[in-house]
Amino acid sequence: MSKAGVVTTREAVGAFEALGFAGRVVDSDVQAAEAVVSLARTGEFGLILLTSDVAGGWIGSEAARSMLVPVVLVVPVTPSDSSVASTAVRRLIENAVGIDLVGKTTEEASHDTR
Repeated sequence: MSKAGVVTTREAVGAFEALGFAGRVVDSDVQAAEAVVSLARTGEFGLILLTSDVAGGWIGSEAARSMLVPVVLVVPVTPSDSSVASTAVRRLIENAVGIDLVGKTTEEASHDTR
């Protein structure tokens, strides 16, 4: 059975661990991206949550574009982070099915570099 993990800050990890996630604490976006890749390489995780406050190094990375398993989902930690998480979910769906089912928001379309 696959595990579920979370990559987040020290302040947030306890809440996720209380829900049964294996927590990995990081202090920066770069550490977060490295932690996601490290957890994925173990082959033990089917789902990895990444909180939006440390997701900057992951979103748009080559690993994020190419990794199929485990599922890496960015979750918002504040209301202002919801657009980052929405973009990540949209891209996850697009990578899984091959088309953009959700559609870009106006802000995303103006910043998209693909």
